[in-house]
Amino acid sequence: MAHRARTAGGAVAITLAILLSGCAGLPGFPAATDTPVAHLVAGVDCQAPNLNHDIAVQEGIPTQTDLTAEHPAAPDPGRVPADFDPVAAYRCTFFGSLDDAQGRWSAVQVETLEGDFGALLSALAEPSDQAGPNQVCTADMELVPTLWLQNSNGEALRAAWPRTACGKTKPAAHTALDNLDLTDTTLLPLVLRVTRAALDANCAMTAGTPEQSLLFGGMALQTFPNGMSDGAEPTTIPALPAEAPSLAGVDGASVCVYTVDPQQDPDLSELNSVAGIDDALGAMMNLQFGTFASASTLEADAAALLAAAASASQAPECSTDPTRFAVLWPDRAGTRLDTSIQVELDGCQRLFLPGSHALVPALELLNILK
Repeated sequence: MAHRARTAGGAVAITLAILLSGCAGLPGFPAATDTPVAHLVAGVDCQAPNLNHDIAVQEGIPTQTDLTAEHPAAPDPGRVPADFDPVAAYRCTFFGSLDDAQGRWSAVQVETLEGDFGALLSALAEPSDQAGPNQVCTADMELVPTLWLQNSNGEALRAAWPRTACGKTKPAAHTALDNLDLTDTTLLPLVLRVTRAALDANCAMTAGTPEQSLLFGGMALQTFPNGMSDGAEPTTIPALPAEAPSLAGVDGASVCVYTVDPQQDPDLSELNSVAGIDDALGAMMNLQFGTFASASTLEADAAALLAAAASASQAPECSTDPTRFAVLWPDRAGTRLDTSIQVELDGCQRLFLPGSHALVPALELLNILK
């Protein structure tokens, strides 16, 4: 049964309430250059690859699970031709997700709207405004849906939203669209974000290599206690170390295994000539990340080995990068602890706990994880 669409204006705005100069105009300034006429295509496609600009395929995701790659690019939005008679509008909003047997996808919500298009066509025919000199705009990030119109022959076009002098969409078009009858809403998958194996195991698709915990655990805050006057030197306040977690009574653990692709060191020759660039920044620019490979669990007898990790001896200095590592999430009485343990499965084969140096893991634990 048809009902009215209610979408809070059709566009989401995240308002920062900041005023910026020189980016707006007032009523009465001349209109901007006319928008080109929209091109007709064979049908509506909210899964076109050029519509979801912020969605990228993550490492570890098979390329065939980027469904947008199977679709042709959508035409540029434009003015609705005078002789185009729409029978349906499609509002495509690129938010949300969709879970299925393959995992979790980014998704596009497609709303089908029907009714009297007179008010919408009139609103879409308005020209966009031209910015005036020395005016102000609010620093809003407007998330604008893609709008398709389709005629009775199945031909479709992307309609351009008329813009204000600040580049925001004019509200009249959204109001007219909301006054149409919403006849259908569906979610369509776009790009697989999390594989089913990772989703079932509650594992992230990517994770920083274990040594990053040492880098960020040693970071400090620089401040100017006497103000930022000329010649003032900053005072370094060391970050407080994280408290080592208690692993007593741990009776299980979830294990997420990651693989690391070898990478070349970045060229820092230009940055090294800049004052203030130090080894820490160089290390941060050379951070490595692992891609989810598999998941498993540790039963109570194996998880009991984790309780001794906090008292393990400190690992010797080592610079061999791992190609595989595990992130362990201990359980106690069926509840996952909020602190993870990281273990390098090759390379230096070290164990990392929050608030601790790199440690030597028990050989039995290493063998189980491998």
